[in-house]
Amino acid sequence: SHPSVLASTESINKGSSQILVSFGDNNSAKSMSSDTTAAESDNKENDMEMNVLYGNDDTLQGNKDDEKAAFLMSPNQNKQQEGPLQRLLLELDQRCSVKRLMRVWRPRFEFVVRLMLVATFLDDSLRTIIQFSDHTQQLAEQGCLNWLGSSKLVVFLAAIFLGIGLLVQSIGSICLVALFLPDVATAALISWTIVQPVLYGQLSNLELIAESLSLLGGLLSLRAQLVCSGTGSHTQLIGRLLLPAMYLYHTGPFLYSALTLDVTNGIFMYLSSLSEFVIYTLVFAGFLIGSALVALGLKSRIVALFLALANIVYVFHQHPFFRFVWLDSDGKWEYDMDNMSMPQVTLQQGISAFDFTPEQLYDLHKYYFFLGLSTSGALFLLALYGPGEIAVQKDEVLLPVVARAQD
Repeated sequence: SHPSVLASTESINKGSSQILVSFGDNNSAKSMSSDTTAAESDNKENDMEMNVLYGNDDTLQGNKDDEKAAFLMSPNQNKQQEGPLQRLLLELDQRCSVKRLMRVWRPRFEFVVRLMLVATFLDDSLRTIIQFSDHTQQLAEQGCLNWLGSSKLVVFLAAIFLGIGLLVQSIGSICLVALFLPDVATAALISWTIVQPVLYGQLSNLELIAESLSLLGGLLSLRAQLVCSGTGSHTQLIGRLLLPAMYLYHTGPFLYSALTLDVTNGIFMYLSSLSEFVIYTLVFAGFLIGSALVALGLKSRIVALFLALANIVYVFHQHPFFRFVWLDSDGKWEYDMDNMSMPQVTLQQGISAFDFTPEQLYDLHKYYFFLGLSTSGALFLLALYGPGEIAVQKDEVLLPVVARAQD
């Protein structure tokens, strides 16, 4: 072999080996960089998972910082939109996760509202079980069956109707609270709510009719949320229109009280009458405006919330059945007859309030207490779910700051 050829061959081999070495170095560098990138991405994913678990997501914090910056950049606009409640909730949102609180407590609040809605049915079922014979006799003598006369057939029919009502109220209430067959449960309770005033002959009892209509509106609203899909908006509209029936009824007594105050010549009596007139007029206007807003679906969620709370205060003041009874030293029940007045109820001809025993008066107050609690639950449903699609303000938000944090 020629020496020049050998030299050129060696140089070629060295060059190729250098090229291979550099290529290998490049591949190793690329592999090392890819491994480093994969490790960094894995670390980022792990950090994100840990931040999500512990609720310290930097992205969420960045969003909050952006919101604070936007708040500082447009103070005039935020002053117009922000009220005391919004400022309080904004402070709460900065200290804890409102989204997490809403996610945890909303199902529990929905359960409590459903329990309030069926409270009157559960109470009536328990009272019927304990006093079945007395209720049968009362239904036969004072209900819609009394036109048949007093016979064993009437008593038998009354027992049949009372047994059906007992099953409907007890089973329907339990199913609705547990969300088991809500279609059948709501339909059964709606039917009994319509039939009960007719069965007991209380169509002229305007307070009972008004509260039953409000309760019926709550059941229709709940049915629209749980069952109805195509006709849900119309069902919710009918329920919302029925909700303020109880407050429309209460505007009558307040208006009557404001217009029938006694005229007096004394300055102190005049000031007292004037203050009562102002109070009655304000309450009348508040009930009337609130009922109109609920029916129209304008600011209906916040109005329903305040009306529900006001109704709870009224029920505890007007029908505190737990204060009317106690056990004496001999273990017998004693009733406070001095403070336990006769509730408004339609009486048959020849029967007066003096014919009622203390136990019957106590049962009436307890019935109206749980009926008022159920009507408050119906209003809470409107505050919880909103007015529906057919409303003046269908996209109403109850708590704007909470809604922003939830988004």
